[in-house]
Parts: sequence; C-alpha cells; structure tokens
Amino acid sequence: MIARRALCLLTVLASAAAASTAAAQGQPGLGPPPGAAAAAPAQTNPYDPSMQAGGLAPPPPMTMPEPEPVSPDDTERRLDEAKKEDSGRGLELIWLNVEGGYENVGLQTFNIDEEEFTAGFIASSANGGVLGAGAGVRLLYFTLGARGRVGFFDDWQLFSLGGEVGLHLPLGRLDPHVDLGFGYAGLGSFKSAVSGAADAIAIRGFYGRISGGLDLYLSPVFSIGANASWELLALTRPGLTSAQIDRIKGEAAAAPQQAKADLLAAEGSSVGSALALTAVAGLHF
Repeated sequence: MIARRALCLLTVLASAAAASTAAAQGQPGLGPPPGAAAAAPAQTNPYDPSMQAGGLAPPPPMTMPEPEPVSPDDTERRLDEAKKEDSGRGLELIWLNVEGGYENVGLQTFNIDEEEFTAGFIASSANGGVLGAGAGVRLLYFTLGARGRVGFFDDWQLFSLGGEVGLHLPLGRLDPHVDLGFGYAGLGSFKSAVSGAADAIAIRGFYGRISGGLDLYLSPVFSIGANASWELLALTRPGLTSAQIDRIKGEAAAAPQQAKADLLAAEGSSVGSALALTAVAGLHF
C-alpha cells in the first residue's frame, strides 16, 4: 500500500512539472479556457488627473460631426439656381440713353409780374413734348455724366445742357435710381404776333434738376424705363436797345402793345420750373 501511494504521488508531481514547462514555452492549447472573455484595455483619461477631485471627472470631450460631402451635381444645381435668380448683369462701366415724353414749363412759377419779364409779347407758360439724351460712366452704384434736353412748345423751345450725378440700387433686373443735375438753360425759336419782339427777346439762365426713375434690364446691355423730373429755372432777359424797342412799336398795331414795349428796355428776371415725364431706352457696356 505504501508503495502504491508513493507511485501515485510521483505521477501527480510529474504531471504538474510537465504542465509548468508547457506554459513557460507558450504552447497553444494551454491558454485560457474557451469562452473566456479577454480583458478589456484600460481607457485612457483625456484630462489631466489634477482636474479630478473627489472621484468626479469632467465628461469626455464632444466630437463634432463631420460635414456631409457636397457632390459636384449638387454644386452645379445650386449655381444654376443662383443664375436664374440673378439678372445676369455684369459690371457696367459706360451708359447712354435717350428719352422722350411730356413737359410742362412755367417761366414765372415763383414770379407774379409777367409784364416785367416778357411784357406779354412772349407766353410765359407752355405744355409740349420733350426729347433728351444722356451719356456717362458708372461705378457700382454711382453714375456721372451729361444730359441735354429740348422742349418743343407753341411759342418757343427750351434748351438745357449740363452735368448729372446719380445713385442706383440694383435689384435683379430692376434698377431704381435718383439723379441730380445742373447746367445751362435757354429759350429759343420764339414765335410772337410781333416779329420784332420775337427776334429781339433773349432769355437764358441756369437750371437745377432732381429726377427719379426705374429701369428694367431686358438684357445685360439694353434697358427700358420711365423717369420723372422737376427743374428749377433761374432765367434772365437782357434789356433791349432803343432801336429794338422802336421796331417793336412800329410793328405793334395796338396802342397798349406799343406802351408795353418800353418795359423791355430794363432787364428782367424770373424763377420758374419745369416738370417732365419721359420714357427711357438705354445701352450699357
């Protein structure tokens, strides 16, 4: 019995020794039993340990979601939509336009003494047509140029020529604007029952104009629109010579007209106004 027990003990010790040798050599099959979960790696703390206190730690940092990539087709679609919304107008440097419409002129809007200015030989108010043209340069919202107009009336014509500055506000194809102008104004081509008076009387001076309008761009280079303007006219009439007055008296059939001719010997002045409504067509480069 004692020998048998000793043999069993030696067998157990030999098996334990063999198992230890196999583990040291890393033999497969002697690892953890199947189904055993591997130990999870320790999570790295993103914060300085000094930021922890009392077992509490800040929450982990937030990660921003990556933006979704925009496909080339989506970019082209957005560009096409922008082109449809845009007027397609490019940078404008040079402009010119023509206009035509109606004009009302009162040579003595702010004067009540007509006898002093024309002595009744020339009408001091008129309604008729007007034609004009302008040209200049444009820098973004601002324009600078020159404009000339001719008003056609029964008894005379009104000429004006001067500079103009404007402020524009592009709204797609629409272009509202406000303009200020100043320049020379004069009357010509007088018609009177007394030809001597028509030939001798001269009226000239200056104007100041404020106007506003709206243009519609039918294409990047062509537009149509409407414009309204108001002018202040400061005019003078030089006094006539004795020879000119005698000629008027000789042609005047009635005595009252002959007496009025003497009023033209002194210089006359007036402050009038003009209101115009015009249609406009323009070119832009």
